[in-house]
Amino acid sequence: MTAKESLDDKGHGFELGADDYLTKPFYLEELKMRIQALLKRSGKFNENTLSYGDVTVNLLTNSTQMDGKEVELLGKEFDLLVYFLQNQNVILPKTQIFDRLWGFDSDTTISVVEVYVSKIRKKLKGTAFAKNLQTLRSVGYILKDAE
Repeated sequence: MTAKESLDDKGHGFELGADDYLTKPFYLEELKMRIQALLKRSGKFNENTLSYGDVTVNLLTNSTQMDGKEVELLGKEFDLLVYFLQNQNVILPKTQIFDRLWGFDSDTTISVVEVYVSKIRKKLKGTAFAKNLQTLRSVGYILKDAE
């Protein structure tokens, strides 16, 4: 998602690995449909659960399991994990993550993204997720495919 709508900006986004490009303003329903279409194509779509290696997320109960054991992820931690799982192999700039999870009108700063990524990594230490969530210095993050 971006406010940049020129053809050059779109081309740059796709060069960086984007599977789709949605400009602001947008309809939330359109975003949901695009995400579902991408997940269906990847074979990772299930309306109730998301899985990544040894991590499973239940979207109905907002619960997370690691190797079948419950892991407590609270509020934004859970939301951030879901966002990463729904955007595998996509470069996610910190600004995009911040806007998506905290919103433009938030009274916090963008550094909160780093804080929450650190919390998730600690809670999911030793998992494929923690191993494959890569920090892209001065850019953001990318969750590579589970091996």
